[in-house]
Amino acid sequence: MKESFSRPKRLLCLALGKCKSSFNLEKAICNHGLFMMAPNKWIPSTKSLQRPLRLIDQHTSVTVTISHLPGEPNLHIYVHHKQALSLENQQAILGQVARMLRISDEDEKTVNELQELYPQAKEEGFGRIFRSPSIVEDVVKSILLCYCS
Repeated sequence: MKESFSRPKRLLCLALGKCKSSFNLEKAICNHGLFMMAPNKWIPSTKSLQRPLRLIDQHTSVTVTISHLPGEPNLHIYVHHKQALSLENQQAILGQVARMLRISDEDEKTVNELQELYPQAKEEGFGRIFRSPSIVEDVVKSILLCYCS
């Protein structure tokens, strides 16, 4: 039986570290409307995000599916690609996902400070603002949204 291209080929894990106690994938992604813009595809039934990410050469991209089981200390990133990825490409993917979901000690500190000031934000799981894997994509989306009328 031949495998279909859309089936996950590789699994990468991104450790949440200090973020694991406050992290909620759905709330981190669906906190404003940018998650609905291409090339993002939110899949409500599995609470996962599918989108392309660039490899280290900046000319090639692969589709990934990002998911998180509650209570797990890692995000799961399924890479839909026929060939094995180099360590450098794996690191590039992990870095982009960490940027998108603001997974770092510094981001966690900012979330905790905000939630201390606004207890309701903590109750609702608010504090992380989803962004694109690169600042260039964020700038383009911001300009297009500002001039959409």
